[in-house]
Amino acid sequence: MNKLLVALIVGAFASVAAAQTAAPAAATTTKEKQADVKAATSAASNSTTSATTAKEQAANVKASKDVAKMTTAEKNKAIKEANTKMINPDSPSNSLSGTAAQAKANTEVSKTMPKANADLKTKEGQKDLSKDLQQKSKAGS
Repeated sequence: MNKLLVALIVGAFASVAAAQTAAPAAATTTKEKQADVKAATSAASNSTTSATTAKEQAANVKASKDVAKMTTAEKNKAIKEANTKMINPDSPSNSLSGTAAQAKANTEVSKTMPKANADLKTKEGQKDLSKDLQQKSKAGS
């Protein structure tokens, strides 16, 4: 029994000693890993970053400030020109007065036309519509 216990203890020491041996040398050293990280970081920094974007925006703002602003007189002139050009492209006269005359003529024509569904406002018209719909639904079935 003592021999068995001694053998177990020796076996346990042997397995612990084998487990504590030095690990095999790593394929890459710390310096090589640092070089890889540095290369990846510099590649990422060469792409668009917030710093480069801010520089571009600053240049754009400076360029936009160099453009002369319109004076009040120039703005008023531009608005008046736009107002004179506000015409209906479908109008045959291509003028404001012609467009107004065309609108007035269209209104007169629409007043002479009968109103749509005027018969639906009466009880008889609603009953007629109901009968028509029932006949169509029976015919369709």
